[in-house]
Amino acid sequence: MSSSTLIESAAPRTSIRLRARIEHAVPLMVFAGAFLLLWLLYGNRLILGTSDEGIYLDAAERILHGQKPYVDFFGYMSPGSFWMQALAFQLFGITLAAGRVLVILYVALECSLVYWLVQRFASRAAGIVIALLFLAFQTADPNMLTAQHRWDSSAFALASIALCVAAGRGRLTASGVLIACAALATPSVALVAIATLVWLRKRAGWYLLGIALAGTSAVIALWLNGILPALIQQLRWLSRNYSAVNAMHYGAIIGGYKTLFEGAGAWELPVRFCVVFCLALPALLPVVALAGGATFWARRKSRGEPFGAMLPYFLLCVIALVASTYPRSDVAHLAYVAALPYAVVGILAYRSLPARPRAWLTMSIAVWAAVFALQAQLPGSLEALQTPVGDVRASAAEAPVVEELLSRVRPHQSLFVYPYKPLLYFLTQAENPTRYPYLSPGMMTNEDARLALSELQASPPEWVLYMDLDRTGFERLFPSANGFDPHYPQLERWIESNYRSSGCPPLAGYVLLRRAN
Repeated sequence: MSSSTLIESAAPRTSIRLRARIEHAVPLMVFAGAFLLLWLLYGNRLILGTSDEGIYLDAAERILHGQKPYVDFFGYMSPGSFWMQALAFQLFGITLAAGRVLVILYVALECSLVYWLVQRFASRAAGIVIALLFLAFQTADPNMLTAQHRWDSSAFALASIALCVAAGRGRLTASGVLIACAALATPSVALVAIATLVWLRKRAGWYLLGIALAGTSAVIALWLNGILPALIQQLRWLSRNYSAVNAMHYGAIIGGYKTLFEGAGAWELPVRFCVVFCLALPALLPVVALAGGATFWARRKSRGEPFGAMLPYFLLCVIALVASTYPRSDVAHLAYVAALPYAVVGILAYRSLPARPRAWLTMSIAVWAAVFALQAQLPGSLEALQTPVGDVRASAAEAPVVEELLSRVRPHQSLFVYPYKPLLYFLTQAENPTRYPYLSPGMMTNEDARLALSELQASPPEWVLYMDLDRTGFERLFPSANGFDPHYPQLERWIESNYRSSGCPPLAGYVLLRRAN
């Protein structure tokens, strides 16, 4: 064989290997790019607009200090997210930046998985477009880029689904391990495991093996740490107390959609409509995915090709993920499970629309996404602050108040935050004399409030950060809370009798009080 023939036969093999390397490299590049961008924007940015982040940071720090969840301190969700956050603190130190590592990693991972799914059943260009749209819309609200147990579960669940798509015994076992980890963070995400078992049927053995391995390991860890009985008791408490006050209709937003159009003039209405459309995407996409998927599946000729064969599984998982948000199925919670609907709708659009309409649709949505995301990424000037949890960046309006608070409340002093802002324990590194990181009106019982009060009376804290929660604000956040009292009168009377204003400006609505004697 001549040398020219050898060169010609080797060329296709070289080209195939090069394409394979590119296909493996692009998801990693998407992950790295998303992670770097989000880290620069949010890695140490102090975000006070959400009350939930402090739950995980405070719990993880308590675990590192030897306390046990459900035994030594109150925690209403399962321990997976607490453990993951504690591991991040163990590896990177107790800083706000270490508290953000996981959520940024999860969003970057979901971006890369959205790309991988779309390029597998559509094209590489479509995968990049959908991943960028997902990133833009998901990060438009800075409050979303904070620690949350649903980020753990949604990222693990999406990775589990992707491994099922990739198939193979080892991948199915890994998929089972990941979905068990997802359920350890958010138990209702176990619905995805049920959907997968329905889909796999006779091939479910290796998947079940992964679930068994992870599940058994988790139960053993819980038992050896002495928290399994307390966790079971806490889950019973949750089943009695969570739904009544937290229920929200599918696709609802805090304050309602009507308020977003109030006072709008004729020229302003189209702009507000575009904003509302962007806000409502997490609720719209699952509906579009299910309707579009059913239409696509109805074309019998589509069932034999790869996407048509996988489509029923994707739709089952979309249903399971949406159902996992119940009873608080508002837009914010639907956003945590939006990655798969983004991928499915992106694939359907690519495969159903002609090239030119698809290009126009992509450009128009891209403009919306860019504007919608940009308005959140320009918060005004950010000021660097040195805090007990490392260097942070705070808005120019909040930075002086944060500095004033930290100049008064020092690490290891005693502090009680009431009713619901455990991030302030973490930020100040002050010590809470009670087992309750927060007291959520309507969910916590009067017995919980009495126990917290007895702990406060036994060891009165030096400082109290107090918000007088009014009924209007309470029912805005919890529309189903009509009839619940937003106050714990006995505990509040004790605070009012024993604490006086410190003169410190309020931070995020909380006034700093100091013990009177």
